[in-house]
Amino acid sequence: MCDYCSWIDQILARIETETKPEKKKPRLHVDPVIVVHGGAGTIPRKKRNRMLIEVKNAALEAYSDLINGRSAVDAVEKAISYMESEPYFNCAKGGSLDVNNEVVTDAAIVTINDAGFVGAVRDIEHPIALARKVLENTEHILIVENGAQKFALNNGISILPPGSLNVHESMTSHYTAEEIYEYCTDRASLFNDKDCDESEWKDEERKDCDSECVVIRSDEGEANPYCASSIDSAELLDEPAFLQVSAVGAVAYDRKRRLASGTSTAGELGKPIGSVSAIGTVIGCGIYADKDGCVSVSGNDTKIYSYAPARKMIQRLSADASIDYSIRAELENFETETGESNIGAVALNAKGDPCVSFKCTHFPWAFCRHGYVYYGVTQNEKYWEKVTILERPLDCMCNTSDED
Repeated sequence: MCDYCSWIDQILARIETETKPEKKKPRLHVDPVIVVHGGAGTIPRKKRNRMLIEVKNAALEAYSDLINGRSAVDAVEKAISYMESEPYFNCAKGGSLDVNNEVVTDAAIVTINDAGFVGAVRDIEHPIALARKVLENTEHILIVENGAQKFALNNGISILPPGSLNVHESMTSHYTAEEIYEYCTDRASLFNDKDCDESEWKDEERKDCDSECVVIRSDEGEANPYCASSIDSAELLDEPAFLQVSAVGAVAYDRKRRLASGTSTAGELGKPIGSVSAIGTVIGCGIYADKDGCVSVSGNDTKIYSYAPARKMIQRLSADASIDYSIRAELENFETETGESNIGAVALNAKGDPCVSFKCTHFPWAFCRHGYVYYGVTQNEKYWEKVTILERPLDCMCNTSDED
């Protein structure tokens, strides 16, 4: 080939290369995950099923956001905001009262790159939303008390009238003598309800009782009425009289493999003015996230502060330990070293594998994954149902998040 022809071939090859459309890399399908908990502690039977339903609803709302392409931070805020609006949890509306009979709250959101915390805030409907403002709009980590109130107003978060969060349904406030009497009367009626005669059940067909029925779901997600009077009386005597739970929380894994963790709490009943919880304001105690995973812990605040379990759990993940082993091992160590069993945790690793583990008596939890919702409240309890309320298919990769 002559020099001229060689020159022409080089030009044509270059033109072909420059005009050839660039192949786009296929977008890998990622299944988002949300894990939610309603707080470690003890829950009376009458409140247990209701709290389980609300935790499941919080997870479903957040999961819908994740399927629609929203971020992990969006999902964490959505799930915790849902629980902050319900009087059954120890956060915001209906949370435990301090020494002045006020609901004073702490909240936090943590990602692998940043964190936002607020402490000792009053009359904020959604403290978790305020924590997110700290995360996104400041270079600070923690803002408390009057500074947090002013920061809320400066960022468009309104302050409610004093006492708005102190509702009658406050689950962790002091009970009146009338309420205690009513509870004891209801408990006694469980042994005398003629409408709940087990002999009337035939061929697994059980009658609905008018007042004292709870819903028990099978492992296949089916719901069946179960008569409370058939419960062993010894089990009932061990039932807690009042609800006592710690912080709520959530962890999320979105379409872009981003991790986020959040928590919200009104702290301990009767706490002194100006106090803040370690669970809601100290990184590594009740909340932590890095490239290996994220976790939200709930339980005895003082013991959690001294042991800092959240960071230790994720450190185990960095050593290539499985997520189930990492969480359970640290909970065992926590109980051994502190003598405290009132603790529970939810976590995700870098692959989005979920874990729920707890040592406490009750720990309402729920997580959504692969189009199903799983949930429970006591040890060795796990129910599941197929999610049917999603607006988009599971493999939809459209993005509606403002984040990169």
